[in-house]
Amino acid sequence: MSDRGMKKWLPFSSLVEQASYLDKMLYEKYKVEKPRISVEQARKIDRILKEYDGSLLTMKIYVDGYLYTYKGIIEKIDASKKIIFLKDIYLPIKNIIDIDDPDPFGDIL
Repeated sequence: MSDRGMKKWLPFSSLVEQASYLDKMLYEKYKVEKPRISVEQARKIDRILKEYDGSLLTMKIYVDGYLYTYKGIIEKIDASKKIIFLKDIYLPIKNIIDIDDPDPFGDIL
């Protein structure tokens, strides 16, 4: 009899598939469109990747409709496949939106 009281107040978990469907719906609802990169931003990203010296970088990346910030050290850059290998992940160069510049005045000289 005490079991019935708990079941009475759980109307939204009555369907097993409902929770996963609602999670998927919320995930799809908050997706954003991929931001466009300006020519200056693309040049900055290109310069930073060409002059990379093993320092810690902070990157903004776009993956499956969401923007993420990742801090890490690049282990390898595969120019032919256009992929960057980091410690935990690898990502296509086209997914990079911005990189914080460790040397902001390097382009002036």
